[in-house]
Amino acid sequence: MPPQLGIFGGTFDPPHVGHVTAAIRARDQLAADILHVVVAHDPWQKSGRRSVTPSHHRLAMARLAFDGLSGIEVSNAELERDGPSYMIDTVMELERPGTETVLVMGPATAAGLSTWHRADELAQRVTIAVIQPTGVPRVRLGGWRATAVFMAPVAASATWVRELLEGSGGPETAAALDRLVPRAVMGYIADHKLYSA
Repeated sequence: MPPQLGIFGGTFDPPHVGHVTAAIRARDQLAADILHVVVAHDPWQKSGRRSVTPSHHRLAMARLAFDGLSGIEVSNAELERDGPSYMIDTVMELERPGTETVLVMGPATAAGLSTWHRADELAQRVTIAVIQPTGVPRVRLGGWRATAVFMAPVAASATWVRELLEGSGGPETAAALDRLVPRAVMGYIADHKLYSA
């Protein structure tokens, strides 16, 4: 088996414990030489539907969330390019000869792969590693090389975190955020007044 290079892309708006847990499980199960956490500069499939936090903030939060995790590096590759963030461009930039490139993603993202920019070309270049929480039906990916990264379910989503942050607060909200968001990330959010109503 060739050495593996992992790419875990996303909006990370904000990064939460589910992202961190998934990255660690992917790194360990895939035995990837390196797992790049790639923050999307302009997530074109989301930016038209909702307001997205500026990419420099999301990159800074991701660096705090994944700080100190060996074999995991936060990449600013997509922030260095203008225009929409397309994974095919990121793959072509990060891939290395003799290395298998593996894209790590959740089941919902994997289900929409056919809508991605230059999807047919991407399918020829990568293997898809689907984060597979226990009890969640597996996504069938026809036309893609695919594997699964198994993990216990983590009750966290960026949408839920944003809703909590945009709410009125209170002890229960603070306790939930303490479980969902790394402390350094919460400090950054407070310092920069992100997600406040």
